Amino acid sequence: MKRVLAALVLVAAALAQVQYATWDGTRQKVDERLIKAFGEATGVRVAYNLVPWGTYWQKASAMVAGGTTFDVMWMNLDNFPFYASQKALSPIPLSAEARNALPKGALDLYTVRGQVLGLPLGPQVVTVYINRKLFQERGVPIPKDSWTFEEMREAAKRLTFTRPDGKKVWGINAMDLQVDTEYGMAFYYSNGGTGLIRKVGDRYEANLDEAFQDTARRLLDLIYVDRVSPGPQDSTLQGYQLFQAGQMGIYVLGSWMTEVWKATPDLDWAFAPLPVMRKGLEPVGVYSVHALVVPAASKNKEGAYRLAEWYTTSPQSQRILAGAGLMPTLAEGYRSTYLQALPGRNGDVVFRQLPRMVVRHADVRNLSNLPEVLDALHSAMNLAWTGNLPLDKAIEKARADMNALLRNSKPLW
Repeated sequence: MKRVLAALVLVAAALAQVQYATWDGTRQKVDERLIKAFGEATGVRVAYNLVPWGTYWQKASAMVAGGTTFDVMWMNLDNFPFYASQKALSPIPLSAEARNALPKGALDLYTVRGQVLGLPLGPQVVTVYINRKLFQERGVPIPKDSWTFEEMREAAKRLTFTRPDGKKVWGINAMDLQVDTEYGMAFYYSNGGTGLIRKVGDRYEANLDEAFQDTARRLLDLIYVDRVSPGPQDSTLQGYQLFQAGQMGIYVLGSWMTEVWKATPDLDWAFAPLPVMRKGLEPVGVYSVHALVVPAASKNKEGAYRLAEWYTTSPQSQRILAGAGLMPTLAEGYRSTYLQALPGRNGDVVFRQLPRMVVRHADVRNLSNLPEVLDALHSAMNLAWTGNLPLDKAIEKARADMNALLRNSKPLW
């Protein structure tokens, strides 16, 4: 009997524990601090599950099957419409205070027919980083408030050289800036782009317009014309590894990379503004808008609801995130904490981007086959980025492949 009771106690404890899952290992230490703080504040136990991106969505398929799943999961906007349409997500009963605190635009993206299905995480905006030591070594002016794309390009040229020991130093990570990705699209929107899919009457079609073509050409030239960025065969290291190693002067990715830079204390990095792409146009940042969702198959919904709301709105969680140099959901309210965590890094430039942020494909997020359309676009453009197809041919292929799929697109709600 005692053994049976002990087993029941263990089962009950396991059920009471909230299973939290994420793919983002760059912020593991911060996540673990948040989970500890939440447990101390609420008495609810949370288990941290870091699942590699390659297998994360396989695990997430249990949300649709209705089988065993995590209780709180990270979600991105590319995949959200599918899970929402399959009724795999549980509506989150927000308190009035939390609903009013969360940024409405981001919350609306995860709201379907009046039901909140996801709570937005911090504004993970596309960001430019620079290695100040390299800039100073090469006599390149350090941009603080504004610079143009041409100035960035010229800086990348001066930052590309070979050291006496044979190590190559590169100007910028243009291989990460494929024009259809969130990083490349920050340049596209800054260049006057309005969206890669448009509605015409009751149908949809690809909108790979002049802004798209011009942006793609300028970014691609950094690799194959100016040769200031490593191409597909030029380095065994990824862009962030080159930047960490002092072998890259300009690096463009997301604002969450501050956690990665902490692993290299001697790296003299700072934020730089997104470049002006066209005279008269302000740079436009791209906002990822990841969210926390509660699968309908969760075995501990009450604990999951509490964790998701606390994580995205509580002053304690927001202070922890901002104090670690990560953008909290309620970013503006914790600006000073964020800047104090990153002294002398020109962090104000990130906040200046926030009012002009856009969400990629926000107006067509609920298209039934949007992931397939975006995959077709990415595959075609990748042929140009890897040097296997001229840019005009890649765009022609992307347009044809997208339109073939868009003919069958319909809104999910």
